[in-house]
Parts: sequence; C-alpha cells; structure tokens
Amino acid sequence: MIRTVTGDFTDINGPILCHEHLQIDLCCQKGPAVVLGEADQDDVINDLTKAMQFGLKAVVDLSVLGSGRNVAVLKQISQRAGLPVICATGFYWDPMPPLVYEVSVEALRDIMIEELTEGIEGSGIRAGVIKIGTHHEIIPQAERLFQAAALASLATGAAVITHTSAVEQAFWHLDTLERAGMDPSRILISHMGAAKNIAELIAVARRGALMGIDKVGFIARRSNAELADLVRDACEAGLASQIILSSDVARRDRLMRYGGSSYGAVFADFFPMLRERGVSAEQIDVMMRQNPQRILQLSK
Repeated sequence: MIRTVTGDFTDINGPILCHEHLQIDLCCQKGPAVVLGEADQDDVINDLTKAMQFGLKAVVDLSVLGSGRNVAVLKQISQRAGLPVICATGFYWDPMPPLVYEVSVEALRDIMIEELTEGIEGSGIRAGVIKIGTHHEIIPQAERLFQAAALASLATGAAVITHTSAVEQAFWHLDTLERAGMDPSRILISHMGAAKNIAELIAVARRGALMGIDKVGFIARRSNAELADLVRDACEAGLASQIILSSDVARRDRLMRYGGSSYGAVFADFFPMLRERGVSAEQIDVMMRQNPQRILQLSK
C-alpha cells in the first residue's frame, strides 16, 4: 500500500519521481527568490502535466517541518493535476526546528507516527514516507532525530529517506538507523550523484540501502552527462535494483517558466543519455518504477 495525500493506493504502476519538492521554503538559507510556494501552484501543475506526457505516474514531495511543507496545497496540486503525490513526515536539519532540541526521542517518534497514521496538523492528510537529513556538520541532535525516525519506521512500516550533505555521511546514516533497528532495505540515501566514482556507490550498496541519483537537471551541481556516466557504471556493476532517479526541484528558478528543465528533466533529457550509454529499457524501468514502488510500500 502506498499512502498519498488523497488516499491509499495498492500500487502505482509506472514511473515515480521519488525525490522532488512541489512546495518548499528554504529562504532562511538562500533568500526568497528560491521559494516554491502556493503562488507557484499553476506553474508546478503545468510542469507536472508535461512530465505526465512522458509517463510520470506519481511524485514524492520531501519537504518537511521547517522547510515549507504545505500539505493542503499538495492535495490541491494532486487533485488538479490528476497525479498521486506522496508527502513526508520528518524535520528539517538546516536549521533544525526548536522542537527537535526541546522534546524526547520518543516524542519526536510519536509526532512522526501520528503524521503517518492520523494526519498532519489536523488536516487528515497522511504522510507516506519519513524524511530526515544532516547538514555539513553532524550535530548531536541529528542522532536523536535519526533514532526517532527509525522507531517511527518500525512502528508504521514507512521507509526513511535521508538527505546527505556529503557522500561519506551515508555510512553514518546507515550506522545510526541500523543501530535503532532498521532494515537497510527500507532506507533510501539521497544525493549519491555526488559520488566521485562507482566505488563509492558500491560501498553503500553493499550495506543494502537504496541510493538516489536525484539531482538530474540541476547542472549547477553536476552535469547530466556526468550523472549519466555514473548511472551507466552503476548498472554495469549490477546496482540498478538499488538506484532511483529524480530531479529534486527545490527552487522556483528550476521551473519551466524560468528556463529550468523542471520535473520532466529525467524523462526528456536524461533517458536519451542513458540509452546512448547502453542502459536498457528494463534497467530504466527498475530504477524508475520497481525501486520507488518497493521503497514507498508501507510494510505494515
């Protein structure tokens, strides 16, 4: 069962963008120009509609408390676009909300459980996945938050998706979540497109977690060609079953209105590059449909 902002689905049979933002506010770090808010709803729907023409069947919005999550608008976008949207519970990390410093691990766990099972802030809209992360420096509160997320996952069957600010943080994430009892197959480590080479991906894959190559189209960080080479190498190393692809649209200027490739980048720009490099349609299906389907299924 996959839990969306409009209800539960037995499955979603098609490509899923597993790391996106339809509403996000990181203005405290980057200024107001990058906010994706309610005023951008029509542009977001337009861009999602274009991606749906390529076959997109669902999208995961990973904004959480402290980063501009707006579940009411997510539901409106989902209904207007006719596209299932999965939202996240969790807490932002840059900076962490004051609540993370003030309450116990058990209280943080219970907040996430409630948002997964009862609804977010009285809306009745339930989260379908847990999102947490670490900034460049891993502060002591991060361990408490990861422990709480693992406990919430164990109680609800929801997967945990993590944000890494550097590739090497993946091992701290896995160590901390596994110590709290999590099965690594229920963990998706994001932003692994920053890996210098395939050896770094293989080291994480050996732990059993999924990995996100999830900044397709964000060429300010790394070109699509470099990412395509990395995905090709991952597939050749037998890692297709542990890779998801997405574009992590997290700022207004990546929408098509402002010249960005937006939510369609994976389909329109990246798939042709993968095919040119010998990545098969079957491997693309594994990364875009089978892997997201598996990680988003509630196991309880």
